[in-house]
Amino acid sequence: MKCLICGIDNNTCLCESCRAVTDIEKLCMDVIGYVPGSGVNPVWESICEELEKPCHFRNIAFALSADLPSPKREYIRVLSLTVYGANIQKNSRQWFYEVYASVRNDPMLSLLEKHRLDGIALGAYYMDYEYEAAEKIAQELSAAQDVPYQAVCNIAEFYTTTRRYDLAERVLRDALSRFADDETASAWLINSANNTENRHKKAAAGKQEYLPSPNENRDEARQKYITFLASIGIEATLPKPSLKATKIPKDQYPAPVEIREADFDSFVAFDLETTGFSDIDSIIEIGAIRVVGGVVQETAEFTFQELVFPMDHKRVKPEITALTGITDAEVRKARPINEVLPDFMRFVGGDILLGFNCMSFDSRFMTRAGRYTNIIITNPYFDVMHYASAFKDKLGLSSKKVSLGELSQMLDIENPRAHRALADAVTTARVFLKLKEYDIAPESVLVDDLLSDLDEW
Repeated sequence: MKCLICGIDNNTCLCESCRAVTDIEKLCMDVIGYVPGSGVNPVWESICEELEKPCHFRNIAFALSADLPSPKREYIRVLSLTVYGANIQKNSRQWFYEVYASVRNDPMLSLLEKHRLDGIALGAYYMDYEYEAAEKIAQELSAAQDVPYQAVCNIAEFYTTTRRYDLAERVLRDALSRFADDETASAWLINSANNTENRHKKAAAGKQEYLPSPNENRDEARQKYITFLASIGIEATLPKPSLKATKIPKDQYPAPVEIREADFDSFVAFDLETTGFSDIDSIIEIGAIRVVGGVVQETAEFTFQELVFPMDHKRVKPEITALTGITDAEVRKARPINEVLPDFMRFVGGDILLGFNCMSFDSRFMTRAGRYTNIIITNPYFDVMHYASAFKDKLGLSSKKVSLGELSQMLDIENPRAHRALADAVTTARVFLKLKEYDIAPESVLVDDLLSDLDEW
């Protein structure tokens, strides 16, 4: 070992001569703040080179502080064991909690030093999933003056981790202004601000937000997290297990079968709501109603309606909520498709699945759900949008594309909850039955022409 001051070989980190004239507390803080590899202090660089990990140089302050009185000794030792001066490693946290409780309110510590300890405690508590204790400290520090930048970064990280991005951004904005002339502090705060901004953007885009994922007691940690979020007014749910591991390969799954002859009057009309319109989006609601002998059966035993937890944990985008009224928070509480689809297919039985634009849209989602839940859907589909094209002239349709809403309005069929699955399923059934009342039925000789028309719709 070399003396930290003169560099001569010594049994301890200070030779007797240097110890007699050195401010131990200041030396400890200098050691803790030193950046190995900076080249500022050649003696310290040579000591760092002899260590297994140069970053452990700061730990020398732990032994060096032995000559300091309490609580300065404990304060220095806490800082010497922190990672980058901000957080205590897991294996030292229990010791830290005991030290923190014993010295936090000691009058020998300055307010700045107390805030520094508070910031470390905040980080330790939330990393140990003790959110209520972390919240109390975060609120006190957020209201305090002259909080050190390390503590500010822990406040921001805690608020970001608990999905309060606006609070984190506000705390960081204030600190960046206060530490504008401190290059080191500004670098820390900018890095923290970038992290918060990136996670905020991901949350706004509907991507999966933070959830605890410890190696041990993960379910307990996650439940504590969800419970804490609920206590501060943030609704969150645990993700459902992924279904990808059991999916049927795409090339082994039968393509949807469409029938075009409307020579039936018993069927199941259905509709889906989804997280979006691409092949990677997911079902969030299934609605259906049974029609028997041309009569829409609107009692509970003949209807099916259920929200679905999205596959791959997809988020419900704001535009989908605006269209359907279905929120992301609602579907987080729903059952996954591997539980809902079997119930739905039992409801359908062997009946025809009748939908609107179902061959281009709904059947694709049904196929994907079937693949991922190992259910082969063999029921034929009947697309009312295709069927309606035979009546374009009679209905006075000039547009090459018509929606379910426009068509139902032409036929004086009311849909009080458009873009909700059950309401749209009922409307689709009524539109189909109304079209069947027209005396000009689709002629088989027109099928090729109809297919051509539909490609343009």
